[in-house]
Amino acid sequence: MDIKKLKDMLAKKETRKSSLSQRAAASEDVAELRSINIELSELNDEISELRSLIAEAEATEDRGKNQEEPETRGQEAHEGDEFRSMPNGKFRPLGSFAYGDHNNEAQREKELNERYEERGAYLKEGRAVTFTVDEFPEFRAVTVGGGTLVTEKKYKPDLAPKFNEISSLIDVVNAVPLIGGESYTAGFEVSDGEGDYTLEDGNYADADPAFDYVTLNKAKITAYSEITDETKKLPNIDYQSRVAMSIGRALRKKITRQILVGSGGANSLTGIFNAPAKVIPTATDISIAAIDADTLDRIVFGYGGPEDVEGGAFLVLNKNDLAAFAAIRSTTGEKLYEITLDGNVGTISASRSYKVPFLLNSAAPQMSAAGTASGTHCMAYGFPAAYELPVFSQITVEESRDYKFKSGQIAYRGSVWAGGNVTMHKGFVRVKKS
Repeated sequence: MDIKKLKDMLAKKETRKSSLSQRAAASEDVAELRSINIELSELNDEISELRSLIAEAEATEDRGKNQEEPETRGQEAHEGDEFRSMPNGKFRPLGSFAYGDHNNEAQREKELNERYEERGAYLKEGRAVTFTVDEFPEFRAVTVGGGTLVTEKKYKPDLAPKFNEISSLIDVVNAVPLIGGESYTAGFEVSDGEGDYTLEDGNYADADPAFDYVTLNKAKITAYSEITDETKKLPNIDYQSRVAMSIGRALRKKITRQILVGSGGANSLTGIFNAPAKVIPTATDISIAAIDADTLDRIVFGYGGPEDVEGGAFLVLNKNDLAAFAAIRSTTGEKLYEITLDGNVGTISASRSYKVPFLLNSAAPQMSAAGTASGTHCMAYGFPAAYELPVFSQITVEESRDYKFKSGQIAYRGSVWAGGNVTMHKGFVRVKKS
């Protein structure tokens, strides 16, 4: 295939990637984000392959020209191309991009590769490195990379996969980057004022809106992870990416649970179940003895203000409670609740009724379990963006080869400062066992 066709294909792939990146930035739907992430991963692989083919084709073409013109190539080359000096004094063109400012794009990718190469080398030497939150892959629902870093699926032939242990709740809450901050105060509206009748010469009725605020203090969250020493054989760029993925999963696993059950107070996120009464009044909690035919209706209609039935809210619950919904039968023996599944998200609806998005989180106590005490919060229903997750620091990672030397494992530890709290009045309704 000639270079022009390769570049045309690359241009289409880059355009598609740009479009997906814009969709990802605007989307809050977990299922859509997962689908976009998969396609972006495939596009990154294809783009990398096309760039390699283009570079190889251009080098082959260049060698052919050099055989006809033995003198060193100079500025008569195509305008806009970038060249690298070769040992023989000739120049070889770098792989170019299909859109935008060619030199700037090439330079940015070169600088990124140099940074990743240096970081991977430092990790192999046992030195601590720092990842910025923006580039940390496990802290974003969709990772929009340059196509040079390996993705998780490339490791599956070498590292045995496991079942997912991380709830997607962290992907849908409102993450706020506040690098270097100490605390964060979020204001919210409690209620609007209401007008009233007034005599012609009387005083105007008081109609002041009510406001309040919550403070989100920072907490230090640490994570420990182990990966096989076989990854040490990876190139530096791929190695640092694998380390970031491993530590990122560990941090995500802790944070996504704390979003729901964090105790609040010093050095702790405040979870939805423990949100201050001024932001989630205890009087709004819904008490349910057991999951039955009316449970979903009670939750949906018990959420929000008196004037609207809110759409777009998520039900966060334990997997076993979802199974309890699925087990409910109508008087004729048919399943009462229809459930669609996509990993740990999906929808649940009573037959021929509205659909409610759900999201599984194993930190939620199981309401359907006989041993769950009365008064225990088991589910939450509301807008994910009503919970804010400020991130106050970058992520520092260090390694050790001592602890599991015998089993060939390399241990890593990482830390990040973050906070969390519900920042919307009645942003969630909590469901507790009665």
